[in-house]
Amino acid sequence: MTKALLSAAELRDILDDPNVKLLDASYNLPPAPGRIGKAIEFDIDLVADLEADRPHVVPRARDFGAIVGEMGISNSDRIIVYDRAGLSMAAARVWWMFRLFGHDNVQILDGGLPAWLRAGYTLEAWDEDEPATDAIFTPNLRPELFKRRQDMIDNLTKKAFTVVDARDAKRYSGEAPEPRPGMEPGHIPGSINVPYASLIDPATGLFKKKDDLKAALGLVDASKPVAVSCGSGVTACVVALGLFETGVENAAIYGGSWAEWGSDPTLPKTKGGAP
Repeated sequence: MTKALLSAAELRDILDDPNVKLLDASYNLPPAPGRIGKAIEFDIDLVADLEADRPHVVPRARDFGAIVGEMGISNSDRIIVYDRAGLSMAAARVWWMFRLFGHDNVQILDGGLPAWLRAGYTLEAWDEDEPATDAIFTPNLRPELFKRRQDMIDNLTKKAFTVVDARDAKRYSGEAPEPRPGMEPGHIPGSINVPYASLIDPATGLFKKKDDLKAALGLVDASKPVAVSCGSGVTACVVALGLFETGVENAAIYGGSWAEWGSDPTLPKTKGGAP
């Protein structure tokens, strides 16, 4: 398997490779003063189903292929994604999206932009007049990496896969209010809680090492397939990334996550710290 995380030094060594496409996938942040190399912006709210009633809903395969092709990304490219916040939130989402559409040659800069700057590397200016060269990206959807509402409902009785909730413990338990209006508190019955932030080393901003990741993910029953949920399908990808690093390569993401489940009064919710 292609390793998912890349260090700043490893990225610096390949920065001039013409087959490397670098993506700034920062989400909900102010504009950056510069970029790493010739990075282009990848907005998860634009590379999405724009007709959906929720933000950053996964687009149809053909639409994803058309959008990233217009960015100059082809199936032969090696894609490196980074996040200006350093926590890999949207970077992990972009990593997962490319894998969902059949492109495994994608990695994340561990620690994001802060790690790059700490290593003493410089930034380049954004060039608004930089011409975009279209490419052809042919998507190949991997449906096993995606779960829909009905899949999650069916799993309440079938228990065919393990469900992990990546939100923080108080949102999972229902003690803290949801940030989006119209959301009921609690979690999907039977789901276990692994807050995505528990996979990040707070001292360095880097992903935890493999043994520490295994400890943080210790409650996950990996003997069955795994699906990860969160608030809206973004931070769930951080947990999917952590699972990937520990050998669970094909964790699925529940696309609707709590934005869908929590807003539907007909769906069951559980409160408290237990599944």
